[in-house]
Amino acid sequence: MSDTVNKRSAVMAKMVEASEKGRALMGGSDAMRLAGKTYLPKFKAELDEDYKARLASSWLFNGMRKTVKDMTGRVFAKPIEITEGPERLKEFADDINMQGQDLSAFASDVFKDGFVPGISFIMVDAPRREGETTRQQATTLGLRPYMVHLTVENILGFKTEMFNNVLALSMLRIMESVTEDDPKDEFTQIKIDQVRVLTRFEGVVSVRIYRKNDKDKWLIHDEYLTNAEEITVIPFYAQRTGFFVGEPVLEDLADVNIAHWQSQSDQRNILHFARVPILFASGRGDDEPLVISASQAVTSRDADAKLSWVEHSGQAIGAGRTDLKDLEFQMQALGLQLLVESNETATGAALDAVKETSTLSMMADNLKDALEQALAWMAFYAGLPEESITVEVNKDFGITALTAQEVQVMQTDVSLGLLSKEAYYEERKRRGFLRPDLDTETDMDAISEEMPDLQGDGLDLTGPSAVDNALATSNG
Repeated sequence: MSDTVNKRSAVMAKMVEASEKGRALMGGSDAMRLAGKTYLPKFKAELDEDYKARLASSWLFNGMRKTVKDMTGRVFAKPIEITEGPERLKEFADDINMQGQDLSAFASDVFKDGFVPGISFIMVDAPRREGETTRQQATTLGLRPYMVHLTVENILGFKTEMFNNVLALSMLRIMESVTEDDPKDEFTQIKIDQVRVLTRFEGVVSVRIYRKNDKDKWLIHDEYLTNAEEITVIPFYAQRTGFFVGEPVLEDLADVNIAHWQSQSDQRNILHFARVPILFASGRGDDEPLVISASQAVTSRDADAKLSWVEHSGQAIGAGRTDLKDLEFQMQALGLQLLVESNETATGAALDAVKETSTLSMMADNLKDALEQALAWMAFYAGLPEESITVEVNKDFGITALTAQEVQVMQTDVSLGLLSKEAYYEERKRRGFLRPDLDTETDMDAISEEMPDLQGDGLDLTGPSAVDNALATSNG
């Protein structure tokens, strides 16, 4: 029994807290309204019902979510491919998490989630096998390894040790939930929280599953040993600050987006009052009836009585609109910083400089490393032969389609021998003119094997040739 197995460590608690702003923004207007006074303070002397009305009428211009989706879309403009590795592993990639997602869709979720806390996790797991199981039996029963996406909120805590002079996990606690049939009702399912504890020792990894009992105490529900030699959970670092630790990538953008949320609320609030004029009356008694209608007239016995509409001057509305536009520009600028190179190169390789030094490109490299390690663990669990595993992740973010002039120049270079046909093919594939999976060598071989069309009128070999006729004409 352990009363602290579900307790979050100080390190993980700090990362979860740092993620709260980003999580709320990614949740959209509903999540921001649910956060209430956390991101939309209540004015002094503002009534609760007035605040609730202001909160309900506020909506979020979601620069944060748009930036995350746009940046993720750039990386996944081309699908992730396993360029080297066992064929069986490539089959696994079609349903990498046993829930219908292929490798690209799964990796996209991992990548997108990493923006908010600066880190996301991939766990490789496999169903338990009872006794000896052949590969054919495992395939039939669906006993194959799979990937699981873990968020920073799922990780409760971890410990590290040096193994063969390499820093690695020695313990990892994961909060998860499972759905099981309700024993009291066959048509109902219940959600059960549980803590998975992975511990590495003496070349093996043990698994302990903790669940609460009826007295709200955490007890071991299940435990077993695996054949893994290390804890098969790999972090994807969007912005690393240490081993298994990261920080938000778009912290500044989140702050500006929250400022926009607050300013937008003020703008909506002032527009409401500006659009509804106030009727002002002077020189009239409070007991005198006042009916405003197209078929009614307002009278008064007092000669100095006045009745007029008081409207907002509108100057504050213009200032509010300017503030919103300025904040939107700042959000756009902060989002684009991910694509700007961090160092200038002196070699003149301009195209590669931006591609290789941008923050987004480094994130793509980190995703590639995480996926390759996760796939290697899948191959281990599946008993596949040890092979080099390579994954290709797109980093061509600023590539545009070839213009007609560029195509003509390249074709001329090929004809003059200044550019190989292979390079010409690859560049057109890179620019999206040809499909990425086109095999260059195979297509070129097919072209060389095609015979030219020699059909047409036959040559008259009995009469004088065109050359003879030409010579006879010149001599005459």
